[in-house]
Amino acid sequence: MYRWWLFAHLASVVGFLLAHGFSVTMGFRLRGQKSPEAIRSLTELSRDAGGFTYVFLLLVLITGVAMGWQLNWWRFLWIWVAIVVLVLTIGLMNALARPYHTIRAAAGVPGGNRRSPAPPAAPLGPLLEAVARANPWPISIVGIVALLLLLWLMIVKPF
Repeated sequence: MYRWWLFAHLASVVGFLLAHGFSVTMGFRLRGQKSPEAIRSLTELSRDAGGFTYVFLLLVLITGVAMGWQLNWWRFLWIWVAIVVLVLTIGLMNALARPYHTIRAAAGVPGGNRRSPAPPAAPLGPLLEAVARANPWPISIVGIVALLLLLWLMIVKPF
C-alpha cells in the first residue's frame, strides 16, 4: 500500500508544481507588459490556476500524512521539520504575493471567488506602477529553496 501512497504523493507534487507554474510564469511575464488587457489576462490565468494549486497542495498533505502513519514516521524529527517548513513557506509566500493581489485588483480582476464583483480597474499609470514594483525573484527563491529543503528531508531523512 505504501507504494500507492508514494505514487499519489509524487503525482500530487507534480500536479501542484504544474498548476503553480502558471503563477510563477505570470510573475515573470508581468514586468514586460504595458497593456492592461495583457496584465488582466495574466492575472486571471494565475487566479484560475490557484484553485488547482490548492487542491494539489491538500492532496500532498493528505498523502504525506498517510505515509507518515503507515510507516510510523511521526517518531522522527525530519517529518515534523518538513511540516514546519511547508507551513512557514505557505505563510511567507502568501505575504510575498501581496503585490500580485494588488496588481490583480488594479487590473479589475476579482479574487478567487469569480462570482464576486470585479473591482473597478485602476487607471493605466497606477496599474503599471504596481506591475513595476512587483519583483518575482524573492518569492521564486523562497519556493525553490523550500522545495529543495523538503526534497532533501524526504529523501535523506536526516534525523
